Amino acid sequence: MLKRDDALKTVVKFTTHKKGIEVENGVSKNCDIQKIGTGFFMKRDNVNNKLYVITANHVAKEFNNTTIIEIMGKNQKVISVNLAVLQNGLNIINHPTADISAIEIDVSTFNNLNSDVQIFCTSLIDNSKISNLSRDIELTSIGFPTNLGTNSRFAPLTFRSFPSSNIIENINLSSGYISDIFVLENPSCGGYSGGPVLDLGYKVNTFITQSSQTVIYGIMHGTISDDTGGKMAVVTPAIYILDII
Repeated sequence: MLKRDDALKTVVKFTTHKKGIEVENGVSKNCDIQKIGTGFFMKRDNVNNKLYVITANHVAKEFNNTTIIEIMGKNQKVISVNLAVLQNGLNIINHPTADISAIEIDVSTFNNLNSDVQIFCTSLIDNSKISNLSRDIELTSIGFPTNLGTNSRFAPLTFRSFPSSNIIENINLSSGYISDIFVLENPSCGGYSGGPVLDLGYKVNTFITQSSQTVIYGIMHGTISDDTGGKMAVVTPAIYILDII
């Protein structure tokens, strides 16, 4: 079981700078656009020579040679490093249909950072629980909405929500992703994409009540909305991770 304060140590923030054009008072001008995304560390159980950062594929598609990855250091210090340095020539593996990518990280380079990172193992992906998703389970999402969470210290944001659906099969999402999904009652926010959606295994009321071990249910995809103003978050089930690492 991970407490929320421990789960914060698993996530990373991506920042990519791109050139773009904005229109102000009818005049187009060149500008710098920041693309923010979230990811989290993961490895296969008992495979210590392979380390990955899992994120949404639509986040990974934006990466270029400016992309910075920020992770948890000692005493909540922010460790910032160019993603290409941390990869050291290793590959990004994209799922063929789902909105998930796995970025292979050079283990020796990572170890030299002397971080305070926690790494999820694939044993936390429970296919039976994901397939039989209960709407009574409280899930926690972790990420960096609107560029928050890495100013004076490493402090990503969390929000709690309940599923508003069971697993919905074979949904054709924007940008051509086709996969199963599930939906949360609360909307997501720009910057949360790629972050983990977890059952931490406990609830806090007057006392902490443990119900089960931590389970990774999914990866944040984004928000669906309509012209009534209604919004809900869309999550890619975590079982797809096992296809690519």
